[in-house]
Amino acid sequence: MTLDSGADRDGAGDDAEARMARRLTHDAEHIVQFYETDAFLIDAIAAFIGDALVAGGVGIVFVTSAHRRALDERLRRRGIDIGAALADERYRPFDAATAISRLAIDTELEAARFADEIGDVVARAADGRPIRVFGELVALLAAEGRPAAALRLEARWNTLQQTIPFALLCGYPMACLNHAAPASLLDEVCAAHSRVVPAESYAALPTGDARLRAVAGLQHKALRLDAEIAAREASDARLRHALAAERAARRDAEAAATAREAFLSIAAHELRTPLTTLLGQSQLLLRRLQRDGRLEQARDGNALGAVAAQAGKLARLVNRLLDDSRLETGSLSLEQRRTDLTEIVARVVADARAATDRHVITLAARPSMPALVDGARLEQLLAHLLDNAMRYSPDGGEVEVSLSQPAPGVAELAVRDYGVGIAPEERDRIFDRFARNHAAGGSSGLGLGLYLSRRIVALHGGDMRVEFPADGGTRVVARLPLSLAADGRSQTDRPADIEADFPV
Repeated sequence: MTLDSGADRDGAGDDAEARMARRLTHDAEHIVQFYETDAFLIDAIAAFIGDALVAGGVGIVFVTSAHRRALDERLRRRGIDIGAALADERYRPFDAATAISRLAIDTELEAARFADEIGDVVARAADGRPIRVFGELVALLAAEGRPAAALRLEARWNTLQQTIPFALLCGYPMACLNHAAPASLLDEVCAAHSRVVPAESYAALPTGDARLRAVAGLQHKALRLDAEIAAREASDARLRHALAAERAARRDAEAAATAREAFLSIAAHELRTPLTTLLGQSQLLLRRLQRDGRLEQARDGNALGAVAAQAGKLARLVNRLLDDSRLETGSLSLEQRRTDLTEIVARVVADARAATDRHVITLAARPSMPALVDGARLEQLLAHLLDNAMRYSPDGGEVEVSLSQPAPGVAELAVRDYGVGIAPEERDRIFDRFARNHAAGGSSGLGLGLYLSRRIVALHGGDMRVEFPADGGTRVVARLPLSLAADGRSQTDRPADIEADFPV
């Protein structure tokens, strides 16, 4: 076998060795030989190096110890005296693994070491004789999964050929081009060489037509492989998307479960507090009734008042939980009637004033403001806003309530306090379900008040926002339509975007 397919076969009177010497003198190719079996590689090296030795040239090889023994045997079969070639330094074998270890691959010393270790060997052999070099270094690097280092070494060989004329053969096993190698490796290896010799399954085909058929078959396989790869990549992308969606759903479910557990714990605590008072006061009254046979207004009036207050608190908590459940199932509806907003607001403010002796609640409102609303729900909304304002003003102070008409057909209800306010890091979630303000005194409550209030306002076709005045405290503003929609339907019939993000 010979790699020099361009050999001069004309001129029968010329000496064969002289013709080969002339050919080798001008042979400065950088050839890559792909191979599937070691036996094919050894035959290729023996032909390449053997031609140089027969013509009086120099053969330099960087091979593994196993390949060295097989190569020497092939050269002897060609009639080459290995001992003589070694003695006059025309045959110069080096161990490839040792050479790699001395090259300091992947360090700043790599280029200098290549010039010292490899370049010096080739330069000392360049005494006018043709030189052929076989390098197995790149194959070892590629087999180790270091394709970038192998390609850098190819570039260093090409640079060396620019200063010293020699022919170079590199061998790459097809196994190193498997699925673990970069997809571009084959193209990059071929680009680094001046000639490419395919592996034996192609080279052994007997005729040009057989080789063309093989090429066509390989092209067909490549197209099918490309289609399979594209389909697999699309499938992998769908799988990754599904996995990401599943993980997100799992995180949401876990977050919901955590929030539910936290809420149940909070709800249990909030419900237990009035129940404890109810049980204690009712048991006290029952014992007195059993002992005395009657109750005394002066003595037992406070106990009955506490029972009534705690029962009211318990009823409000239960109603809030029921409202939350109705909102989640979409069954919460409004009973809108013509009513006077000013009367509703004044009544709730009066009740709040009666419930506190530490806060001054002021009201600024128009004498009358007719509207189509659910009065009970708006009372619930304002009662919660006032309860919040007083809760987060633990030292007392002023709470301002205003009812105005900033535009025709629009009512604006606002509650302003001067208390502890809401921390900046908690402002984005104040309308979230179960969200609670952890400012001073803010550890109580179900975390449903503002959430339900905003939903009630949205069901009326309005919006709600929270402001944070520069002088402290909080101002909550609800804007509501006053009348029927332009199309004659009530606000209850109109779709409301109750999940919209309102300005804060």
